[in-house]
Formats: sequence, structure tokens, C-alpha cells
Amino acid sequence: MKSKSVEKLYDEIGRRYSENKSVAISDYTELPTRLALSGAVGRKDVLDVGCGPGRHARALLDRGARVTGIDISEEMVSAAKDYCGGRGRFFRADFERVSFRRASFDLINASLCLMYSPNLKPVFKNFRAWLRPSGRLIFSIYHPVRFFQKVPGFDFSRRQKVWIHLQGCDVTVWNYYHPLGDYFDALLSNCFELRAFVEPVLSRRRRGWPPDSYRIPRSIIFEARKKA
Repeated sequence: MKSKSVEKLYDEIGRRYSENKSVAISDYTELPTRLALSGAVGRKDVLDVGCGPGRHARALLDRGARVTGIDISEEMVSAAKDYCGGRGRFFRADFERVSFRRASFDLINASLCLMYSPNLKPVFKNFRAWLRPSGRLIFSIYHPVRFFQKVPGFDFSRRQKVWIHLQGCDVTVWNYYHPLGDYFDALLSNCFELRAFVEPVLSRRRRGWPPDSYRIPRSIIFEARKKA
């Protein structure tokens, strides 16, 4: 990962991203789905990778988890600390380079951040090392259909760096597109067992959103367990 590029990007857009995320659809699709998959987290040690402004971290803290949050952007770390009201432990770190003791966490949460890594397998190797026996990894990625919608003539067969506009947060970001098979390969080669694969859409009980929000998923959520 070109850490300075990612850091600079989110330091520049961090506050706008955090403020505008209050109207982002992911708070009603991705976040509740991830929390349901997380289950009972009371007194569990959770690593929130790419913690952003702290929305996932606060929800996990509210459920009794002991949360450590990392983000490459100091602006995001500051926002997360503010949003979580002094609870949890947050610091600036690149998830490709940070070091934790082996078997430090019961759960690793990585929301829409792994797309900033050009090489997935070393990241998943670290995740496995940091998890305790039977520890779990829950991560999400942008749904490939989003690239089809946003990038004319997008080539799904080729790994590539792509810029996309996040309408809900009103920011433009870049990430690496990996074919779905790359994520499965990274899990299997690092001895993870896939437990769930979810494509959430907005509940029709939430009115007033664009019609596509109720039928086209914007993310994919994976839940995997570390094999013994």
C-alpha cells in the first residue's frame, strides 16, 4: 500500500467523510448486518481495522467489547476518539505494517478497507496470527456491481486501481479492485473457514431512499473463522 497516498487522502477528506457519513446507507445495511454476525461480543477483544470515524467501534463498545481501533489517517483516528467518547483504544497505523502480539484478539472487524491493499494474502496472514484459536474475521468490500454502475466498460477480469465517488459521503476515493476469487484464495490459503457471505440491501421499512437501494447491494460481508 502507498501509505502516504491513503493517509493524505483521508486526512484531507476525513471530517467531510465523517460528517456526511451520517446520511450514508451503510449505516442501515452494512453496519447492522456486521453487528448481527458479530453476535455476543461482551468482554471480547476486538480489533477494528480501518476504523474510520468510529461508527463500528462505538457500536461494538456499546455491546461490551474491548475495542482497539487503527486507521492510517490521523484525522480519522481523532474523529473516532471523539465519536467513542474516550472509550476504546485508537491509534494511527497502517494495517499492512502494524504489529500485534500473536493471539491478541477474539474478533477482527475490517469495514470497507481491504480494497486499499494491492496484495491480500499477507494481510490475511497477519489477521490469522493476531486471532486467538477459533477467532473470527468479519470484513466487507464494495460489491462488484458498484464498479459496473460507476465505471463505464469496467473489466472485472483484471486487478486494477480505480477511483469512485461515494455519493452518500460526497467524497471521491480510490481503491484496488480484486476479483472475488482473490478474497476466497486469501481466506483459504491462510486456513480460514468461511461461515457467512452476505449481500445486504436496504429494508423497505426505511422509506425515502432511491429505488435501487432496496434491490441492489452495495457491499459484500464475509464472516470467517480461524481453523485450529
